[in-house]
Amino acid sequence: MPFFFALLGFLLLLGLDGAAFAQGVPLPWGQHSDTVAWEVFVQITAPSGNPRSTNVEFETWASDHDIYVSPQPQWPTVGAPKLLQSSVLGSSHQAAKPLAIEPGQCLQNFNQNAAQQAGFPLTGCIGEEVRRNWASFQYIISNQLFSQAGLAKAFQDHLKVDLPADAIEVKADWIKVSDLANWLHIPEDQVRKVYYTNQATAGTTTAEFALASFHVSTKQIKNWVWSDFENQMNPGRCDDIGCRDSFGAVNEAVAPKAPANQQYGACEKNPRLLAMFTSADTNPIWRNYCLKGTQVTFIDENGRPTLLGNSVIERINAGVPINSSSCITCHAYASFNSAGAPNPAFQTPLIGNVDLTLLKNFATNDFIWGNICVLKGVCP
Repeated sequence: MPFFFALLGFLLLLGLDGAAFAQGVPLPWGQHSDTVAWEVFVQITAPSGNPRSTNVEFETWASDHDIYVSPQPQWPTVGAPKLLQSSVLGSSHQAAKPLAIEPGQCLQNFNQNAAQQAGFPLTGCIGEEVRRNWASFQYIISNQLFSQAGLAKAFQDHLKVDLPADAIEVKADWIKVSDLANWLHIPEDQVRKVYYTNQATAGTTTAEFALASFHVSTKQIKNWVWSDFENQMNPGRCDDIGCRDSFGAVNEAVAPKAPANQQYGACEKNPRLLAMFTSADTNPIWRNYCLKGTQVTFIDENGRPTLLGNSVIERINAGVPINSSSCITCHAYASFNSAGAPNPAFQTPLIGNVDLTLLKNFATNDFIWGNICVLKGVCP
């Protein structure tokens, strides 16, 4: 009965603003997008296989630094240090910030107003990394889509950018362990028990960061399958649009709370998801991460824009309100003109169906905004 009333309140909230939360749907072959999200999650968080490293699979993939920043793009070597950057999304529609996280530049590399509202320490440090698997890397490099000159040539050649079906891309936001402990008012040792942590390089300094949240996009369908994961202790993780998980969660629908930035408790996993974790030998720490929702369409069956946003990635780091965030719509405008310059549509959060007039004289880049750091001149 309590769940019924919570769900009823959730559905009533959804009808107030004319938008719909990111509710996944069955894919053409019948499998639900929430199921796909967890299958990919288990794959990318499995041990990487290197006996000398504790990195998980996605941490071994090519980052923006490997693809767009290096003089010559290259697949990272085993054991390469983790390099974090400021939010590309935040740098794209706010004042440009240096992407490299240096000790003196790490402060205030996120949206100060949003951080203050969330209670995040204004002296804290949030670092971001974007990683692409071999299929994505190979396609981008083979078609020279890593530079402005290469994009200009792709435009001239009328190349239809279309990544292969096995492409996977991850955007992960990390918070320095000491700052996260300060935000949550818990000891650092408790942070390490709940969050996946790893060492990251901050300029010439190495520090311990905790993975707070991440997006995953995977190319099983032409418009990609978009999924959003947050640690269960992130304040406000289900704010504004709620959380929805029809595959792995015991409680499939969690309504947003008011006021914002409260705790939502543990997202208890059901036996079938736990069995997947066990079969993949996934570290138990990953059971503390929750699926916020999946997104495969621009609008729902009632014509309302679908929404998907993250309390850290969009709201704090980039300053984009969750109720104005749509992963699929934002990335649909990823495109470039005859000079290889990016479409300025990224400067305004957009939801719902794509406005084709904003794509006039631009070639689409198959939902990839990764070239912004090069073209905006904010790369280190």
